Amino acid sequence: MQLLTVLITRPPIILLDEPLTSFDVVVALEIKQLLKEIKRDHLIIFSTHVLQLAVDLCDEIVMLHSGKLKGIDHDLLGKPEFEENITKMLSENEDV
Repeated sequence: MQLLTVLITRPPIILLDEPLTSFDVVVALEIKQLLKEIKRDHLIIFSTHVLQLAVDLCDEIVMLHSGKLKGIDHDLLGKPEFEENITKMLSENEDV
């Protein structure tokens, strides 16, 4: 429903919460492609627990953990150790 509203109203800033949750694989892929096209002309901010989705779609990633926002180094995006570094950061913060 969120995406339908976006397509109709075409706002400059789009906020989405878990945009691919509860879709089957085919529809999720189609929506992912649609978001890639839309991001050319819009600012898209979305929340997700799926790190690969964030890497595939985002130019910048910010992590919310323990009520604090932390920017993720852009150089990590797309590297094999990306998820390992995120997991390590989350684990270290929990120990404090």
